[in-house]
Amino acid sequence: MCKRARTTVPSEELQPAKTKLKMTAPTDYHMEEDEFHLDNISDGEEVHQRCVLLSGQCPSSEKQDGYSETDYIMVNIKDLFGCVSFPPQSWPVARGCFKALVLLTNGVNKITMTCHRDSKVIGQLELQLQYMPLTQLPPLHLAIMVGNDSPLVIDCPHSKQRGISSTHADLDAAIAKFRMTAYMWQAMTAEDFRQKGLGRRSFRLEEEWALDTVSRKLINQPHNGGSLYNESGLSPMRSTAKVHVTRSDKTVAELRDTEVAQQNECGSQREGLHQFFSDALREYGMPFQSSCRPVVAGLILDSTYSTENDLILGHAALGSHDPNGLSLGIFGSHLSFSWPRFLEEVPACLLDTTPRDDSIGNDNGECETAWEACAVSQGAFLHEVGHAFGADHTTGIMARGYSPDWTKNFLPLTAHCAHRKSPGVFVEDVENKARWDTGDALLFRSQPHFRQPQDKPLSAEARRPLPSVQIQENDDGTTAKVVIGHAAGIARVAFNGVEETQPTMKEPIEHIEYSMSDLKTRFGKDSDLSLHILAMNGKERNIRNLWKRSNGLMRLRIPGSSIVLEKRSAAVEDIGDSENKHWEWAVLLNRRKKDGSFSRAVAIDIRVGMLLDGAVVHFDDDKSANCGPRWRLNGEPHRFGGGASEEIHIPPDIEIRKVDICRTDNRIWGMRIYLSDGSDGGELNEQAGEIVTLQPPSGHKIIGFYGRNKWPYSFSEVDEFGIVTAPRDVEIPVAVYEMAELKNGDGGVGRGTAPPGWEDEC
Repeated sequence: MCKRARTTVPSEELQPAKTKLKMTAPTDYHMEEDEFHLDNISDGEEVHQRCVLLSGQCPSSEKQDGYSETDYIMVNIKDLFGCVSFPPQSWPVARGCFKALVLLTNGVNKITMTCHRDSKVIGQLELQLQYMPLTQLPPLHLAIMVGNDSPLVIDCPHSKQRGISSTHADLDAAIAKFRMTAYMWQAMTAEDFRQKGLGRRSFRLEEEWALDTVSRKLINQPHNGGSLYNESGLSPMRSTAKVHVTRSDKTVAELRDTEVAQQNECGSQREGLHQFFSDALREYGMPFQSSCRPVVAGLILDSTYSTENDLILGHAALGSHDPNGLSLGIFGSHLSFSWPRFLEEVPACLLDTTPRDDSIGNDNGECETAWEACAVSQGAFLHEVGHAFGADHTTGIMARGYSPDWTKNFLPLTAHCAHRKSPGVFVEDVENKARWDTGDALLFRSQPHFRQPQDKPLSAEARRPLPSVQIQENDDGTTAKVVIGHAAGIARVAFNGVEETQPTMKEPIEHIEYSMSDLKTRFGKDSDLSLHILAMNGKERNIRNLWKRSNGLMRLRIPGSSIVLEKRSAAVEDIGDSENKHWEWAVLLNRRKKDGSFSRAVAIDIRVGMLLDGAVVHFDDDKSANCGPRWRLNGEPHRFGGGASEEIHIPPDIEIRKVDICRTDNRIWGMRIYLSDGSDGGELNEQAGEIVTLQPPSGHKIIGFYGRNKWPYSFSEVDEFGIVTAPRDVEIPVAVYEMAELKNGDGGVGRGTAPPGWEDEC
């Protein structure tokens, strides 16, 4: 049995589009009403990104597997003034299916789509889209870095007129290709989110009023007429994606140094290009200052393939996310020759089977033809942009192996793949791996770059933490239930890789409970039970074996007494299965001296740096005890690091009320201690993970700590931290201070490296 508390998501972002469009056909051609239609958008829909991907079906006379030689779709767009706002575009048809990219202008866009066969119009659709850019939201910035002595050209094969024409190789071409690629990213991201039930949402691009390059006809327009807005509506000047060009203080030779080439396994500075790009952006100034918190896609213009070294120089595929500064994903230009410069080139570039030129690098061994080079580089660049938005390596675009599927986002039929030696496939029949991982999509949805007007803002509390998993016990110590929760809602729960029917992204649940007895009945307890949880903020939890997690409560009976102590802890995942050695320790808050008297804990120094290193308990007789290792491998005393450490003082008659631990599945990041007088101390590093609260049960009080630290390697950081509690109204027998499991002795690692006199300090 499970209990649920539901949360809601705006229904408009989860409902599939139901397109009702005005359709006409020539009187001499009979066409069923549903033969020519769009299946992913609604008439009158409001969108917030300039580039939109449309898909649909149309009548087809061709039964062949390839593209129709007689059928195509033509797209015409007029603006709210009734003027042509974008040059007409044609898109291919395969098996009666088509996809088309449209670029919109602010306000009303009146789109007319006509289905052509043998130069005759056999069907027509009309729809209106309202384009409302959300300019109050932060954009994705586009930037190109050039060396301070750059020749301003990119690698280009002979098939693109290498050495004869700069059409595909100069800086203007690189800017146009980058701009068009970014709009393709925008459109496929929005369509992917729509298919996931998250609404048609994407990042916006920083724009400027400039000569637009997204259509061949716009580029040629200045030569055909005036540039002012006229009755044709085809002014080449308009709001379009801005591409910043920043000059590095490094020479081309320095950018192409083999030591900074990421693919050089012997390179000493393989992340150097990312730092060079970051430095160039900061030197450039606005909008790349850290205070602006920019997210940037950065193209390195001076990348090149060295036939001598068989190495791509001046290239790195790297991305980093800094929520308080510059977030940057970079990629080299060595394959950008294969990108389309404008909309008219999109189908041709994604279907170009021209074999690779020997002068061009075969990145990752997957670029045997031009279209494969385009798919690999556009997709891999977006992968780094995903890192800049905060995504880790997950599935889909944030994994490997998706590049053959890249063109499925934009075409109904793919080309022959030379790398895999596989024929082209009809997109509707196969899986598309070139999509965002669902968790990454939810992570992006929680960021301002992807916000939409109907969204309810997530609090900082809801954006940061991982889903919580609490094991609640019965009074007799047996496990009663597992409680899963998150303030933003739980989107998915899976046991042993199989998703539960509830919750879903459409119907997320804030809290859900599973009876442990029911889980044992369903899955048995003889084998591991894995648990996967996805929250609506994109954060995930993975527990390899839930049965082990349910053993967090331990009981200790004091010898010669009926008094039972309890221990509760927060630990990294699978600590018991880890190959790492651990120092096991315990420290009580009252210390029994040799003369039989006691000293009281008066302060706790919580040692936190990047991780929780440990703690030091100070007593009123000037003695201290480590919550962690006592000595190093060489026998020297162990001293904790921690740049964010804090000491909390414990006045007389004041108790420790609770302890908060910040943890993820493989790290304990920080700790904060709360006293009964309302004071607290310590550093949680709470942006790093979930908060686990350790507090005594009713009628108990905290009398000590216990845990495990890595030893002797790594930073000797904490892998488990727990509290020891005792009944409040009973006197603790002296025997408790002789219990080995409540001392910090040799840590369970042996006495071989112990310094002299170590037993006296236990």
